[in-house]
Order: sequence, then structure tokens, then C-alpha cells
Amino acid sequence: MSDFNPRKEITARVVATDLDGTLIPLPDHPENRRDLDLLKAELSGRGIPFVFATGRHFESVLDAIDEYGLPIPEWIVCDVGSSVYRRTEDLNFNVYEPYEQHLDQLTLGNPRKRIEDLLGSIDGLKFQADARQQRFKISYESEADALNHLVDQIDEAIVAAELPYSVMGSLDPFAGIGLIDVLPKNVSKAYALVWLAKHADFLPDEVIFSGDSGNDLAALVCGFRATVVANASEGLVDKVREALAQRGLEDRVLHAKGTATSGVLEGCRHFGLL
Repeated sequence: MSDFNPRKEITARVVATDLDGTLIPLPDHPENRRDLDLLKAELSGRGIPFVFATGRHFESVLDAIDEYGLPIPEWIVCDVGSSVYRRTEDLNFNVYEPYEQHLDQLTLGNPRKRIEDLLGSIDGLKFQADARQQRFKISYESEADALNHLVDQIDEAIVAAELPYSVMGSLDPFAGIGLIDVLPKNVSKAYALVWLAKHADFLPDEVIFSGDSGNDLAALVCGFRATVVANASEGLVDKVREALAQRGLEDRVLHAKGTATSGVLEGCRHFGLL
């Protein structure tokens, strides 16, 4: 699992954040653009690393960096935690091979084709675009009203076949469709971040994580210092507070007054990073 018991005496020194709805400025919110520039300048001046954790695929993350003028991160966790990229000295990125090897061990060498063959007979599933498919992520779309039923069907099929994978589903409110990802069992943004922090050059205790939606929930409650931005999904902050309170970690969460980028900056200040 992704949860860990944080040591409160360790101070924050790493900013990890979701992108869409969080670090990326919202339209018609000029304060977000101002605060993005301020955040970049302050963190760069102090040598504080960024980690992106997003459902976007790698090429889409690079597009977002260019389009919105985002800072260049040290690490990119993308594809809902199923891939990790590390920045090189020349500001390019390479797949982080130790994590690839770890996921290969998690899946016991079962290739994605086994999942594709297993689920091929389920009606109502359609592959998402090629760019959204990865070695350890099989992505489908469906009719919105069939999403929950299909997720249950996929879960039953995976369990019956005893394959080390799990399924998650969400609604795309803009396209009005269901989105379904099949990933190595228990893998998520939170899983990848905690694993990375234990195997790279920082500790889980040193991370501030910011998010805005349900797919950030696991990372917001696993033990990181957590910032829930003001534009977050309805009920998200209550779920985060409840989960952390059960572990005596109420002080690990901030419900920011600022939206998106401004909330990320607010969280960095609240937790003493700036």
C-alpha cells in the first residue's frame, strides 16, 4: 500500500503536484499566472525540486510545460502512476528504469496482451488513443452510463484469471464518456510517488503534494503534507480530512483559499517551504 507514517520533525523540501486543475493556471484567473511566475522564481532560487504527478501521458506533459510555461520538473510521474521519467543534465527526460523493473516484478511478467485478450469479449469497451496506451497501462473508454457496470465486469474477470492487475474508472465531464484504466495491482499516483521517494533522492516525509480531484485522493491522504486547492472536486477536502484524522494527521492538510496555481503557492507557504 501507499500509506506511510510521517516523521513530523522532517521539514518539507520537495513540491509534488497534479497538473490539470492544480498547477496549471485556470482560464480567467490572472492571479494563477502571476503566482505561477512567483512560484517558479522562489523555488528555483532556493533549489527546491518539482515532481509532477498526473494522469497525462509523457508527451502531453511536455506539451503542457511549453503551453503554460510550467517549471521543468526533476521527475514526472505520469499515466496514473504507471510510468516515471527522470530529468537529465541536458533538460531532457529518460524513463526511470528501476521503476519499470519494479512494475515488471509486480505484474509477474504478465504482458498487457494478456489483459487485452482477457477483456476482448466484454461489450462496450473501446481502446483509448494509442498515445494513452503504455506498457503497464491499458486504457479504454465507454458510454458514461455503462462505466460502473464495466468496471465491475473487468474487476471480476481479472480476479477470476488471477492476474496481478486492478481497474479504476472515472467520468470525463467534458467529453461525457467513461474512462477506464487497467494498471498493475494497487499502482496509482500515490504508489508511484511513495516508491519514488524511497528509491530516489528525497524522503516521503519531505513532500508537499497538491491536488484537486478524486484521482489525487490517495496521494493526498497517504501521509504527505497535502494541499487541496480551492477549486477541488466537491467533497474532496472532507474525505482527505476524515482519512487523515483517523491517523492523527489532521495537521497534514490545508484547504487552500486560492484556486489552482495560487493554492499550490499557498500550500508551500503554509507548510514552511517558502
